[in-house]
Amino acid sequence: MKNPTAMKAYILDIDGVIYRGSEVIEGSVDAVNRLMDCAEVIFLTNNSTRSRANVAERLSASGIRCAEDDVITAGYAASRYIRERYGASTVYPIGEAGLIDELEAAGHTISEDADFVVVGLDRDFNYEKLRIGHRNIVCGAVFIATNTDPVLPTENGFVPGAGAIVSAIETASGVPPLVIGKPNQPILEIALEHIRVPASECTIVGDCLGTDILAGIRCGMRAALVLSGKETLESVRRSEITPDSVFENLSSLLRRNGAAGDDRC
Repeated sequence: MKNPTAMKAYILDIDGVIYRGSEVIEGSVDAVNRLMDCAEVIFLTNNSTRSRANVAERLSASGIRCAEDDVITAGYAASRYIRERYGASTVYPIGEAGLIDELEAAGHTISEDADFVVVGLDRDFNYEKLRIGHRNIVCGAVFIATNTDPVLPTENGFVPGAGAIVSAIETASGVPPLVIGKPNQPILEIALEHIRVPASECTIVGDCLGTDILAGIRCGMRAALVLSGKETLESVRRSEITPDSVFENLSSLLRRNGAAGDDRC
């Protein structure tokens, strides 16, 4: 098995890998900076609640060397997907400030009468947003989901994710969404284009078998699972999705492969 700390590039999930809710997972900051010393690193998250700039600011405040250009969110990927295929468009977003910021930055117009309904995690989701989203979709708007993650890890356990909101809108409209985020192709194409390293020379690191690890398998990357978020050893044993390697956390990915005292990955 190829050593996951000997690759040219690392694509790192954030929630459950670097953070658990608002808390930094122990050892993750040092591990990320160590990886940056020897390889290309980008951050790839299905969470659309923050813009790329805000994610980079948060990572930097935690001690990780990060710029906006090092971050790809599902909100950014959805914005780019629409812009590159349809041009500047009218969009009704069901999501938080980060999603709206990325849509506007891509030149899209926010409107309650829209050609696209883009749905992400929205902790202020309500019946009125469901009604407006449903109306647009049944009238022909394209239904796009940033992701369908059912839950999100926090410092106090798991909370409902964007997938719960997407399911409500799909149930009401009868229309399945186009899903942008991991493990689907749109966000992965953007990530590989951005990092400019062949998939076979990349390791994707994440805490979820059905998103991060499946994404890596589909793209031909090495796929390293960390148990600091969603999954457990028991869920790994039960799953048909098999990671290339399993680690307690991001820090142990380096430590278990003998990199802890070596400046080279």
